[in-house]
Amino acid sequence: MRRDRAPLASALLALIVAGGGAFAQEPPPDRPGTVPAIGTDAPRPPERPQEPLPETQGRLIPPEDMPPLPTDAEGTQPDEAAPATQGRLIPPEEMPPIGGTAEAEPPAPMGPPAPELLRESDFALATCKLQLTLMGARYADAAPITDPEQRDCGIARPIRVTEILPGVALEGGAEMRCDTARALAFWTRGFVQPAAARLPGAPRLAGLMLGTGYHCRPVVGDGEGANLSEHATGNAVDIMGFTFADTEPFVITPRRGDGDLAEAFQATVQAAACMTFTTVLGPGSNAAHDDHLHLDIKQRGSGYRLCQ
Repeated sequence: MRRDRAPLASALLALIVAGGGAFAQEPPPDRPGTVPAIGTDAPRPPERPQEPLPETQGRLIPPEDMPPLPTDAEGTQPDEAAPATQGRLIPPEEMPPIGGTAEAEPPAPMGPPAPELLRESDFALATCKLQLTLMGARYADAAPITDPEQRDCGIARPIRVTEILPGVALEGGAEMRCDTARALAFWTRGFVQPAAARLPGAPRLAGLMLGTGYHCRPVVGDGEGANLSEHATGNAVDIMGFTFADTEPFVITPRRGDGDLAEAFQATVQAAACMTFTTVLGPGSNAAHDDHLHLDIKQRGSGYRLCQ
């Protein structure tokens, strides 16, 4: 069997060698746009011509080189035309002033005026009036107080008090905030009446002699003119002295060094006023308060009280 296969194998090998060229693949023709093979002398395609850069690229265009602005049929430029300064940097001296001109009017003050900030709620006002009623004060509601020339002057919900306690009149009556009247009633009942009972003859307190009540004006004394007085919002009242049923009136005046009960009485009521008021100024604080006690309920941070 092996002898028969040897001649056949030799014949097949000879046939493959003789006809091998018929099985080889010819290389494909060159396609357009392909890179010629390395080592050939085929010509390279022409390079793409480079377009020139615009003449104005990379620099600011001065106004004189700008193209003319579009115009309408009548030869006028439309409203939306570009401004004349387009295409150049605006120097600092030509910039408009920040915040307007110096002659511009100052902006109107923002926020509500002081009387509105101090306006009591219905509940707070009702509570204050109830306490005054229980202490026997005589008072009535008054119309809101405003000042057309000063927006921060006025009382949003004032009351007019004629008797701060039963039988203790406010001379001529006074309009104030209810909180101010309540502090005045507590001071009169808790300190002035007991101190008056220690004077010779234990006179009965009949009234408080009033100075300034509501008044739209700045602070007087130290820092005069810097801020509005607490009188301008109904937070303050000035006491010039006290009247008694059976003796002469007691007038506030400098009494330092007298060493009598009158000096002790005045010093006592002045010092005790700081228990119900947040500001107490009188003789010894400055010359503007030598003839009265200034009492107010100004609110300060951390509950600070000014007593002089």
